[in-house]
Amino acid sequence: MSEPDTSAADQRRRTGALVIVLSVLAGLLAASSIALALVAKSERDDRAAFLSAREAAATAAGRLIVNLDALSAPTIDKDMRRVVDGATGTFKKQFTKSQKQLKTYVLQQKITSSGTLRSVGVIRSDTDTATVLVAVDRTFKDSGHPKGVVANDRWKVSLEKHGGRWLVAELEPVA
Repeated sequence: MSEPDTSAADQRRRTGALVIVLSVLAGLLAASSIALALVAKSERDDRAAFLSAREAAATAAGRLIVNLDALSAPTIDKDMRRVVDGATGTFKKQFTKSQKQLKTYVLQQKITSSGTLRSVGVIRSDTDTATVLVAVDRTFKDSGHPKGVVANDRWKVSLEKHGGRWLVAELEPVA
């Protein structure tokens, strides 16, 4: 028995089918590559947003602690507004509630104070909340310490993001 002859038409059909299969595979490969590139870009964007949020939270925590340490008799109203402006939640309620007594104390003792940020470390964060440790040296003078005293303060600061701004929600001294 002899083998059947493959006609030119059959050969063209096979070649055409092969071209179609290879074209479909190339299209699938291109679509997969595009999907992978989009996923990778999304991951990079998410990572960048996370790192940016982490840095912004650390900056906000340090700024609020320095503002809190800069309560001075000559500028007490402005100083307190800065602290309230950077606060939310429990901390804002507590600070606002004690403002009158604190102002009276600062004025009576003739306190002048400033803070120097020493270090900031993020313990935990996501894009909307963070917990940060802040170390600051607070220099203050008052009626009992006219030459001034330096205190080394350490704080655990819980922050929340509201309207694009990082605000301090809770504040806890660290021993």
